[in-house]
Amino acid sequence: MLYLIGLGLCDGNDITLRGKEAISSCAAVYIESYTSLLQCTHAALEQQLGCTITQLTRTAVEQEIGPILERAQNEDIAILVIGDPFGATTHTDLYLRAKKHSVPVQVIHNASIMNAIGALGLELYRYGKTVSIPYWEKNFEPRSYIDGITENLSRGLHTLCLLDIKAEQEKYMTIPEGIAYLEKELDDTMVIGVARLGCPDQYIAVGRLSTLKDVDFGRPPHTLVLPGKLHPIEEEMLEQWEQYL
Repeated sequence: MLYLIGLGLCDGNDITLRGKEAISSCAAVYIESYTSLLQCTHAALEQQLGCTITQLTRTAVEQEIGPILERAQNEDIAILVIGDPFGATTHTDLYLRAKKHSVPVQVIHNASIMNAIGALGLELYRYGKTVSIPYWEKNFEPRSYIDGITENLSRGLHTLCLLDIKAEQEKYMTIPEGIAYLEKELDDTMVIGVARLGCPDQYIAVGRLSTLKDVDFGRPPHTLVLPGKLHPIEEEMLEQWEQYL
Protein backbone atom coordinates (compact mmCIF):
# COMPACT_ATOMS: atom_id res chain seq x y z
CA MET A 1 0.00 0.00 0.00
CA LEU A 2 1.16 3.52 -0.82
CA TYR A 3 -0.17 6.19 1.52
CA LEU A 4 -0.23 9.80 0.32
CA ILE A 5 -0.65 11.72 3.55
CA GLY A 6 -1.29 15.44 3.94
CA LEU A 7 0.61 17.10 6.77
CA GLY A 8 -1.35 20.34 6.91
CA LEU A 9 0.19 23.78 6.94
CA CYS A 10 2.37 24.20 10.01
CA ASP A 11 4.20 21.18 11.47
CA GLY A 12 3.82 17.52 12.39
CA ASN A 13 1.19 18.32 14.99
CA ASP A 14 -1.26 19.17 12.19
CA ILE A 15 -1.41 15.62 10.87
CA THR A 16 -4.80 13.92 11.19
CA LEU A 17 -5.36 10.97 13.50
CA ARG A 18 -5.91 8.80 10.44
CA GLY A 19 -2.62 9.96 8.98
CA LYS A 20 -0.73 9.30 12.21
CA GLU A 21 -2.23 5.82 12.44
CA ALA A 22 -1.22 5.02 8.85
CA ILE A 23 2.37 6.13 9.50
CA SER A 24 2.63 3.81 12.48
CA SER A 25 2.03 0.81 10.19
CA CYS A 26 4.51 1.80 7.47
CA ALA A 27 7.85 0.19 6.79
CA ALA A 28 9.23 3.46 5.41
CA VAL A 29 8.14 7.09 5.48
CA TYR A 30 9.17 9.75 2.96
CA ILE A 31 8.41 13.44 2.59
CA GLU A 32 8.44 15.44 -0.61
CA SER A 33 10.24 18.58 0.41
CA TYR A 34 9.85 20.87 -2.57
CA THR A 35 6.25 22.12 -2.77
CA SER A 36 6.02 24.12 0.46
CA LEU A 37 7.76 24.82 3.75
CA LEU A 38 6.96 23.51 7.21
CA GLN A 39 7.49 25.65 10.29
CA CYS A 40 9.68 23.08 12.01
CA THR A 41 12.98 21.35 11.40
CA HIS A 42 13.21 17.89 9.88
CA ALA A 43 14.42 16.52 13.22
CA ALA A 44 11.45 18.07 15.00
CA LEU A 45 9.08 16.56 12.44
CA GLU A 46 10.55 13.10 13.05
CA GLN A 47 10.12 13.58 16.79
CA GLN A 48 6.52 14.75 16.40
CA LEU A 49 5.58 11.80 14.18
CA GLY A 50 7.74 9.23 15.98
CA CYS A 51 9.52 7.84 12.93
CA THR A 52 12.47 8.25 10.59
CA ILE A 53 11.56 10.28 7.51
CA THR A 54 13.53 10.37 4.27
CA GLN A 55 13.40 13.53 2.17
CA LEU A 56 12.56 13.28 -1.52
CA THR A 57 13.60 15.91 -4.04
CA ARG A 58 11.44 16.87 -7.02
CA THR A 59 13.68 14.75 -9.25
CA ALA A 60 13.26 11.75 -6.95
CA VAL A 61 9.48 12.01 -7.05
CA GLU A 62 9.10 12.81 -10.74
CA GLN A 63 11.81 10.60 -12.24
CA GLU A 64 13.19 8.13 -9.66
CA ILE A 65 10.12 6.93 -7.79
CA GLY A 66 10.17 3.43 -9.32
CA PRO A 67 12.00 1.62 -6.47
CA ILE A 68 9.64 3.12 -3.89
CA LEU A 69 6.59 2.01 -5.87
CA GLU A 70 8.03 -1.49 -6.25
CA ARG A 71 8.54 -1.69 -2.50
CA ALA A 72 4.95 -0.49 -1.95
CA GLN A 73 3.71 -3.56 -3.83
CA ASN A 74 4.61 -5.66 -0.78
CA GLU A 75 4.92 -3.19 2.11
CA ASP A 76 3.12 -0.17 3.47
CA ILE A 77 4.96 2.98 2.40
CA ALA A 78 4.02 6.58 3.20
CA ILE A 79 4.82 9.75 1.30
CA LEU A 80 4.07 12.89 3.31
CA VAL A 81 2.95 16.04 1.52
CA ILE A 82 2.89 19.50 3.10
CA GLY A 83 -0.70 20.71 2.92
CA ASP A 84 -2.90 18.25 1.03
CA PRO A 85 -1.74 15.65 -1.53
CA PHE A 86 -4.14 17.10 -4.11
CA GLY A 87 -3.92 20.73 -2.99
CA ALA A 88 -1.98 23.57 -4.57
CA THR A 89 0.60 21.18 -6.03
CA THR A 90 -1.14 17.95 -6.95
CA HIS A 91 0.37 14.50 -6.96
CA THR A 92 -2.03 13.08 -9.51
CA ASP A 93 0.86 11.83 -11.64
CA LEU A 94 2.33 9.95 -8.68
CA TYR A 95 -1.09 8.46 -7.93
CA LEU A 96 -1.49 7.28 -11.54
CA ARG A 97 2.00 5.80 -11.69
CA ALA A 98 1.30 3.83 -8.53
CA LYS A 99 -1.88 2.47 -10.12
CA LYS A 100 0.06 1.48 -13.25
CA HIS A 101 2.43 -0.49 -10.99
CA SER A 102 -0.61 -2.23 -9.45
CA VAL A 103 0.08 -0.51 -6.13
CA PRO A 104 -3.03 0.22 -4.03
CA VAL A 105 -3.10 3.87 -2.95
CA GLN A 106 -4.85 5.49 -0.01
CA VAL A 107 -5.00 9.28 0.16
CA ILE A 108 -5.37 10.93 3.56
CA HIS A 109 -6.34 14.56 3.19
CA ASN A 110 -5.50 17.62 5.26
CA ALA A 111 -5.75 21.41 5.12
CA SER A 112 -4.04 23.20 2.25
CA ILE A 113 -3.67 26.81 1.15
CA MET A 114 -6.57 26.20 -1.24
CA ASN A 115 -9.13 25.88 1.54
CA ALA A 116 -7.40 27.52 4.51
CA ILE A 117 -7.33 30.81 2.58
CA GLY A 118 -10.97 31.05 3.61
CA ALA A 119 -9.63 32.40 6.92
CA LEU A 120 -9.33 35.81 5.23
CA GLY A 121 -13.11 36.07 5.14
CA LEU A 122 -13.41 36.03 1.35
CA GLU A 123 -15.92 33.40 0.21
CA LEU A 124 -14.17 30.47 -1.47
CA TYR A 125 -16.79 30.20 -4.20
CA ARG A 126 -16.00 33.80 -5.23
CA TYR A 127 -12.41 32.95 -6.20
CA GLY A 128 -11.48 32.63 -9.84
CA LYS A 129 -8.46 30.92 -11.38
CA THR A 130 -5.50 30.43 -9.04
CA VAL A 131 -2.23 31.77 -10.49
CA SER A 132 1.43 31.14 -9.74
CA ILE A 133 4.02 33.92 -9.80
CA PRO A 134 7.38 32.42 -10.82
CA TYR A 135 10.84 33.88 -10.49
CA TRP A 136 11.93 35.48 -13.74
CA GLU A 137 15.17 34.17 -15.17
CA LYS A 138 17.19 34.78 -18.30
CA ASN A 139 14.97 34.09 -21.34
CA PHE A 140 12.07 33.25 -19.00
CA GLU A 141 9.76 36.13 -18.15
CA PRO A 142 6.23 34.69 -18.16
CA ARG A 143 3.22 36.97 -17.70
CA SER A 144 0.42 34.41 -17.71
CA TYR A 145 -0.33 35.18 -14.06
CA ILE A 146 -1.27 38.73 -15.07
CA ASP A 147 -3.73 37.35 -17.62
CA GLY A 148 -5.32 35.20 -14.92
CA ILE A 149 -5.58 38.10 -12.49
CA THR A 150 -7.07 40.54 -14.99
CA GLU A 151 -9.59 37.94 -16.16
CA ASN A 152 -10.66 37.26 -12.58
CA LEU A 153 -10.93 40.97 -11.77
CA SER A 154 -13.02 41.59 -14.90
CA ARG A 155 -15.50 39.03 -13.55
CA GLY A 156 -15.42 40.43 -10.01
CA LEU A 157 -13.61 37.35 -8.69
CA HIS A 158 -10.81 37.07 -6.11
CA THR A 159 -7.38 35.74 -7.11
CA LEU A 160 -5.12 33.50 -5.04
CA CYS A 161 -1.50 34.05 -6.09
CA LEU A 162 0.92 31.26 -5.19
CA LEU A 163 4.49 32.50 -4.90
CA ASP A 164 7.41 30.58 -6.37
CA ILE A 165 9.28 28.03 -4.27
CA LYS A 166 12.68 26.62 -5.19
CA ALA A 167 13.25 24.46 -2.14
CA GLU A 168 16.48 22.87 -3.33
CA GLN A 169 17.97 26.35 -3.65
CA GLU A 170 16.26 27.47 -0.41
CA LYS A 171 14.54 30.27 -2.32
CA TYR A 172 11.02 31.16 -1.24
CA MET A 173 9.43 34.16 -2.92
CA THR A 174 8.35 36.75 -0.37
CA ILE A 175 5.35 39.07 -0.52
CA PRO A 176 7.48 42.13 -1.42
CA GLU A 177 9.10 40.12 -4.24
CA GLY A 178 5.70 38.99 -5.49
CA ILE A 179 4.39 42.55 -5.39
CA ALA A 180 7.38 43.68 -7.45
CA TYR A 181 6.21 41.35 -10.24
CA LEU A 182 2.61 42.55 -9.96
CA GLU A 183 3.59 46.22 -10.05
CA LYS A 184 5.09 45.70 -13.51
CA GLU A 185 1.59 45.23 -14.95
CA LEU A 186 -1.07 46.32 -12.43
CA ASP A 187 -2.19 49.65 -10.98
CA ASP A 188 -1.78 50.30 -7.27
CA THR A 189 -4.64 47.98 -6.34
CA MET A 190 -5.70 46.45 -3.04
CA VAL A 191 -3.91 43.27 -2.04
CA ILE A 192 -3.84 40.92 0.94
CA GLY A 193 -0.53 39.55 2.15
CA VAL A 194 -0.59 36.24 4.03
CA ALA A 195 2.34 34.65 5.83
CA ARG A 196 2.45 31.22 7.54
CA LEU A 197 -1.29 30.65 7.20
CA GLY A 198 -2.60 28.13 9.72
CA CYS A 199 0.31 28.57 12.14
CA PRO A 200 0.11 30.21 15.56
CA ASP A 201 2.14 33.17 14.25
CA GLN A 202 0.28 33.63 10.98
CA TYR A 203 0.37 37.20 9.73
CA ILE A 204 -2.20 38.85 7.49
CA ALA A 205 -2.36 42.46 6.29
CA VAL A 206 -4.45 44.35 3.76
CA GLY A 207 -3.22 47.37 1.84
CA ARG A 208 -2.25 48.77 -1.52
CA LEU A 209 0.60 47.24 -3.52
CA SER A 210 2.69 50.35 -2.87
CA THR A 211 2.19 50.02 0.89
CA LEU A 212 2.52 46.29 1.53
CA LYS A 213 5.76 45.98 -0.43
CA ASP A 214 7.54 47.67 2.50
CA VAL A 215 6.01 45.44 5.20
CA ASP A 216 8.11 42.74 6.85
CA PHE A 217 5.93 39.61 6.87
CA GLY A 218 8.57 37.41 8.48
CA ARG A 219 9.36 33.85 7.49
CA PRO A 220 7.84 32.15 4.43
CA PRO A 221 5.73 30.63 3.06
CA HIS A 222 3.99 33.76 1.78
CA THR A 223 0.86 34.14 -0.34
CA LEU A 224 -0.93 37.02 -2.03
CA VAL A 225 -4.65 37.51 -2.65
CA LEU A 226 -6.15 40.17 -4.91
CA PRO A 227 -9.78 40.77 -3.97
CA GLY A 228 -12.44 41.15 -6.62
CA LYS A 229 -15.89 42.60 -6.02
CA LEU A 230 -16.58 42.42 -2.29
CA HIS A 231 -19.78 41.40 -0.57
CA PRO A 232 -20.58 43.57 2.50
CA ILE A 233 -19.78 40.66 4.82
CA GLU A 234 -16.42 40.20 3.07
CA GLU A 235 -15.71 43.91 3.52
CA GLU A 236 -16.48 43.63 7.22
CA MET A 237 -14.20 40.59 7.57
CA LEU A 238 -11.32 42.36 5.80
CA GLU A 239 -11.50 45.31 8.21
CA GLN A 240 -9.69 43.26 10.85
CA TRP A 241 -6.69 42.88 8.53
CA GLU A 242 -6.54 46.56 7.44
CA GLN A 243 -3.41 47.40 9.37
CA TYR A 244 -1.63 49.08 6.49
CA LEU A 245 -4.33 50.76 4.37
